[in-house]
Amino acid sequence: MPIKILLARQIYDATGIPTVEVDMVTELGLFRVGVPSTDEKKIAEAVQLRDNNPAEYNGMGVLNAVKNINTIIAPELIKQNLEVTLQKEIDQFMIALDGTENKSRLGANAIMCVSLVVAKAGAAKKGVPLYRHISDMAGVASIILPVPHFTILTGGVLSCNGLPFQEYCIMPTGASSFTEAMRIGTEIYQYVKKIVTAKYGVEASYVSDSGGFAVPLESHRDALVLLTDAIKQCGYFGKAEISINAAATDLFKDGAYDLEFKNPNSNPQDYMSSDKLAEVYLDNIKEFPVISVEDAFEFDDWAAWSTLTARTQNQLFGNDLTQTNLRRVGLAVEKKAGNAIGLRLNQAGTLTEVIEAYKLLKTNGFGIVVCDRWRDTDDLFLADLVVGLSAGQVKCGAPARCERIGKYNQIIRIEEELGALSKYAGKNFRGQM
Repeated sequence: MPIKILLARQIYDATGIPTVEVDMVTELGLFRVGVPSTDEKKIAEAVQLRDNNPAEYNGMGVLNAVKNINTIIAPELIKQNLEVTLQKEIDQFMIALDGTENKSRLGANAIMCVSLVVAKAGAAKKGVPLYRHISDMAGVASIILPVPHFTILTGGVLSCNGLPFQEYCIMPTGASSFTEAMRIGTEIYQYVKKIVTAKYGVEASYVSDSGGFAVPLESHRDALVLLTDAIKQCGYFGKAEISINAAATDLFKDGAYDLEFKNPNSNPQDYMSSDKLAEVYLDNIKEFPVISVEDAFEFDDWAAWSTLTARTQNQLFGNDLTQTNLRRVGLAVEKKAGNAIGLRLNQAGTLTEVIEAYKLLKTNGFGIVVCDRWRDTDDLFLADLVVGLSAGQVKCGAPARCERIGKYNQIIRIEEELGALSKYAGKNFRGQM
């Protein structure tokens, strides 16, 4: 069942920034995918192609990436007459067609969009759900539904409050099913919204791009107290735990960490060494139900990552650390930097590379968190990906905003479809037992 038509267009992500969408037509019908966009390239991730025309979309247009699909990728790929079930061969063909290490010629947004729509068409060709097709490609034998990281509070660069770290999330690790996890997460989220509105006014309940509340709290500890109390008040102590996204690269200055980085007059003498920052995390784990810390250190502070990993059994989760780059994922494995790694679709450039990163991590006993991007679309591919990989964890924001809640709803549908075969990761979210 080769490709008959491949057509790209410019659409918009959830923040109104242009991104790429692709339609593919085979003998079984039309398949469509839209990819998340990103505001700035991280050092090791594949390059999203932007038009860089300041007169249009502040330079963020993707018409060149669209053109590359319609005039280069589509005709060349159709000419190959490859079956859509040949995911790896198609992805490798596009990588070779681009000819750069970071996909900067044709654009990672162009290549990934085609890669994902091929997977959708491939699943249809095999007559199986998308998550089953992904499981087959990844060699996954048993389907596991993920524990979600629900963003509740936002700080760091995403807010003007006093919170140094970027996100404070709830993980319903004690739920018996994904459906129950959704109940726990939404009840805690709505409870926090109610108390925030009552204490600070309705403006404080407006949400960030991830759906979290930018509450005017002044300290990191205040956020942990608030979330711990919310868990208790909702009756979920022991069933819900806290995960922190420190996004510590934003704090990194002159070889140390400035927890007052939003204050232009912060005192360099108060900056923390890696060792002192590690003690903050360890103290949090002792005092509060903190089960996971994401991006605890700057992405090249490898020694700090390795040292803290050896000191805690709790999850130390690298996202900015590896940027879904196979070389950096290999370094994290080699250095035992963290014990879980985030995978993001649009950082790698093809689905095959995401699956390769997954296999490397799984073989070496790392936990895996499938993550969305701030500037996501309403496409649901990520939900099938996290189930198909049986990754154990999914992080796509608060239980709010359609580009996020849609993915959670898709996992609910998959759980229903699986019926008695459904298994929820729960306390074993990292595959550690």
